[in-house]
Amino acid sequence: MKLFRVALVCVLFGLLAGCQTAKKQHIVEKDSASTLVTPGEDAIEETTEGKASEEDIAKAIKDEPIPATRIPEDSHFIAPAEISEEMAQIFKNIPFDFDSYAIQPNARPILNTIGKYLLENAEVIVMIEGHCDERGTREYNLVLGEQRALSVRRFLVSLGVASDRLYTVSYGKDKPLDTASNEDAWAKNRRAEFKIAK
Repeated sequence: MKLFRVALVCVLFGLLAGCQTAKKQHIVEKDSASTLVTPGEDAIEETTEGKASEEDIAKAIKDEPIPATRIPEDSHFIAPAEISEEMAQIFKNIPFDFDSYAIQPNARPILNTIGKYLLENAEVIVMIEGHCDERGTREYNLVLGEQRALSVRRFLVSLGVASDRLYTVSYGKDKPLDTASNEDAWAKNRRAEFKIAK
């Protein structure tokens, strides 16, 4: 009988230890998930108008669909530089890493500036073009280019810009900025580019 009680106590301790271990493991997994940083997820120091908060960034880098808007048939889009030097300075190209459509940390200040401008100029309508480097198939790069354009669109929407002012198109690898076959050229060609409705 005494041996039975000892065995029972050992079993109970074993079960309690198992539950505690499972609980700790769950907490560790939760903490790991909450601190997991993917490209384009690091924190922004402060949130002001025209800047994305951490929550906004998290939304922007998710693949959450934003309803597409039909482009009016009479629309004509031109490069910002054709409008003014100021527009060219605001609407700079957004760079991307190889085989990625995540918004890079160095692109956020550019997007914050663009978002601020669009919030202050509600009449401006923008086409966001997604581009890729020459590597990969044409079909793959058309999809990747669209994902890049959509990532930029989601980020701007997270800043408060109305989604019906932001159109997207992918050119894949069909419109390179630099036709050389090297790392520098590929880095230039992996981009989202802006055109403004005239």
